[in-house]
Amino acid sequence: MPDSPVPNPLPGRQREARANDTAILAAAREVFALQGHGAPISEVAQRAGVGVGSVYRRYPTKEALVEALHVAAVEEVANLAATVADARQESGSDDARDDGAVATFLARHITSAAGPLLRPPGAQSPIPPELAAASDRLRAGLERLVALDRAERRVPEGFTPADVMQLVVHLRPPLPLPRAESDALHLRYLGLVTRGLREQAAAGARLADGPGWDEWVGAWHD
Repeated sequence: MPDSPVPNPLPGRQREARANDTAILAAAREVFALQGHGAPISEVAQRAGVGVGSVYRRYPTKEALVEALHVAAVEEVANLAATVADARQESGSDDARDDGAVATFLARHITSAAGPLLRPPGAQSPIPPELAAASDRLRAGLERLVALDRAERRVPEGFTPADVMQLVVHLRPPLPLPRAESDALHLRYLGLVTRGLREQAAAGARLADGPGWDEWVGAWHD
């Protein structure tokens, strides 16, 4: 009787590597949030439940790990923008009581996102291909959100995806408070911003030129 074929172990290894990578990034996000980027890699490995060697095999330097966290954060926000835009286009809501596409995106980002959107000091330049691709997807998603709101006069002319990103950064600064209290404050100020944008749109105002998308992405090179 012929021997049974030996199953190919590669898919299992790939699954394990992917699971380890997810655990490492989640652990690094938590450790760096608590201790800063000076935290030792051993702390990340311990929290992830893997050996230090496993971390270094995937990320040869701490800088590479921090860069990966940043790329993951931008990809997360790009996915959120696309999800909100898809849902808004399907629902077609134009209820005046509804805050609109951009505000919905910002509110969900405030309460769900966890990673840094600005590259840390000393990040490599030029911008890595993975970050460039995530940035392009993010811009496309935000352009859809802005177009939806502009059509419903929820944002004024001159409001751009780069403005949305400025709000993403400024409406969610780290605060020395429990997450629920911090989120409540951020959402309060989002409400004020949303009201101001809608009032300017209703008045037919046009915003003065602000930074373009390329200028925003340029901040990721520093």
